[in-house]
Parts: sequence; C-alpha cells; structure tokens
Amino acid sequence: MNNHLEAVLKEKRSLRQRLLKPMCQGNLPIEAVYHRYMVHLLELAVTFIERLEDHLETIRNIPHLDADLKKMSTALAKMDILVTETEELAENILKWREQQKEVSSYIPKILAEKNSLHKHDVIVPPLPLTSKVNVQTINAK
Repeated sequence: MNNHLEAVLKEKRSLRQRLLKPMCQGNLPIEAVYHRYMVHLLELAVTFIERLEDHLETIRNIPHLDADLKKMSTALAKMDILVTETEELAENILKWREQQKEVSSYIPKILAEKNSLHKHDVIVPPLPLTSKVNVQTINAK
C-alpha cells in the first residue's frame, strides 16, 4: 500500500493533467434502449447529492448520540413528573368544584331560613370573633 501511495505522489503532476483532460467528447454515446435508465440514474444521483449534507451531518452526530439519548431520558422523566402533578391538580380542582357545589346548594337554604326568621322578628346575634376566655384574660392583664 505504501509503495502505491509513493507512486501516486511521484506521478502527481501527470495525474492532475490526466484528470483535467476530458476522457471523451462532450457526451457519451448511449443506446436509445438505455436512455430511460440513465434518466432514472441521474435522478437518483441528484437526490443523493441533495441529501448528502444531511447524511454527513447524521454521521457527524453519531458520537453525540449517547449524550442526546441521556438528555431525552431526563426530559422524559421530567415530563412524567409534570404529568403526575397535573393529574393531581386536576383531581384537586374537581374536588374543590364538588365542595363549591355543596356550599352553593346550602346558600339558598340559609337565605330562606334567614328570611323566615326576619318575618317572625327573630334577631340572630352575630358570632363573636373572640371567645369569652380570651376577653377575660386580656382584661385581667
């Protein structure tokens, strides 16, 4: 292999000249039977060249694949946690709604009782904010 590479390096100038010189005329004679195959071959070549950069980028990213997979696993775990928390919040909201429905169903009953007490001139004293024990201890000080 080394001998071959040394020979190539020695003949570098003649190789360049051969590569610059066209190997044939401006076109290659192809029988008409094979024209459709050549068209298909050229379409494939154009598609390959268009996608070549993407393929090369994919190959360049292969060493980083493990790190990317770890990041994706971490992100997936975080998403699972967020889904669990969201489900818990949804359950709490539904419980809260049920409690609000219960409270709102009692409001008309309370208002009806209050109205009936007003009709009979019964005065309901407001609930004290402090207990008598707290008031006595404050007064004693």
